[in-house]
Amino acid sequence: MPFRIVPVVEGHGEVRAVPELFRRIIAELNLGVPIDIRYPVRQSRDKLLKDGELERAVRIAAKEVAEEGAILILIDSEGDCPAQLGPALLARARTARTDQRISVVLAHQEFEAWFLASASSLKGQRALGDETT
Repeated sequence: MPFRIVPVVEGHGEVRAVPELFRRIIAELNLGVPIDIRYPVRQSRDKLLKDGELERAVRIAAKEVAEEGAILILIDSEGDCPAQLGPALLARARTARTDQRISVVLAHQEFEAWFLASASSLKGQRALGDETT
């Protein structure tokens, strides 16, 4: 059975981009283990930060996680201190599902900046032309 990852993301762009990002990282690492990236659970950042909403998203994601799997929460820090917000969100998520592997990743400031920073590695991929730098 493959290792299953269920992302929790905040935006429509991340719904499409995060599974592709994971596939690229997994291919680069050459883990030798089949990985199944599930369709992300999407909830706005503002809603995820409200009491009970992150926990609800984690419970939804947990329904998709197999015995050997994980939930990965990826949101933008948007001005909040990642060193404070990350651990707080992780504690809330782990309280919601103590039986799941859960990680939190905060993009400081925005997730999309990761793709801009790696534009040259994306040259010729998908709909990007060979002139991408």
